[in-house]
Amino acid sequence: MKPTTNRLQQNELGYFFILPCALLILVILIFPVVNGIFKSFTNENLMMLRQTEMNGFSNYVKLVSDQTFLSSLGKSIIWTLLILLIEMIVGLFFASILNSKIYLKKFFRLLVLIPWVIPNAIAGIIWKWFLNESYGMMNHLLRQTGLISRNLPWLSNSQLAEIALVMVISWKSIPFVAITLLAGLQAIPSSLYEAAEVDGAGWYVKFRYITIPMIKKIMLITGILTSIWNFNQIEIIQVITRGGPGEATLTLPIYVYRLFMLTFQTGYASAAAVVMMIVLIIPTAIYVKKILEN
Repeated sequence: MKPTTNRLQQNELGYFFILPCALLILVILIFPVVNGIFKSFTNENLMMLRQTEMNGFSNYVKLVSDQTFLSSLGKSIIWTLLILLIEMIVGLFFASILNSKIYLKKFFRLLVLIPWVIPNAIAGIIWKWFLNESYGMMNHLLRQTGLISRNLPWLSNSQLAEIALVMVISWKSIPFVAITLLAGLQAIPSSLYEAAEVDGAGWYVKFRYITIPMIKKIMLITGILTSIWNFNQIEIIQVITRGGPGEATLTLPIYVYRLFMLTFQTGYASAAAVVMMIVLIIPTAIYVKKILEN
């Protein structure tokens, strides 16, 4: 009985030590989520708090017919998948280069990380200046290379604004993908490549049957993390376009932000935020299940 009693006492002591941290997480993370879910079933408006009452699923029913919400949701999903594709291809390309024998390897690894460490708001300000139609460096560089003959309205044209934001968000997340995949590439035993070369395998065969299978789990985890971050991206979009021109770059986080900050419809905004959370949880759970099964 003594070993069991000692083990129970040790567990109680461990629970005691993690209790402050658990309470902090409860207050900071869990309470806002539960509170937001509760508010999504009310008609709460910050301008008319005394008239707040439960309205059941009315907010969710309204969302189904809200074309702005549906458009922003679709745009967020499409952007996230497109950025995921770009960052994986380009990130793996950079990771492969940094994993090879190149001069000043450590310097280039540090250089690649620069976009990642720049705060989102600062990155947005830099790119807003860079993409300016009149004096931005983007148009200047494109004119110098002969790719364009006149300045392009990057931030006032709907299609160009979408392209610009996908480019900027991809630029921001590629370094994280590159460094993460680089760690995975360095963990692959060189003997596997040596054995493949002895069998006459080329670079494509080695890449397909050795590299990809060995870093597949890392790619899945990295893809989950960056997809969540990019889906929730708000600072860069808010700084550069504020969801414009019109609603061309209005993603779901910007839509929810507008509901909270401009119309003060906290009940309706909470319902939109709950849907956003569900959209993120479902694919994340599927990917995590795949990782655990493998």
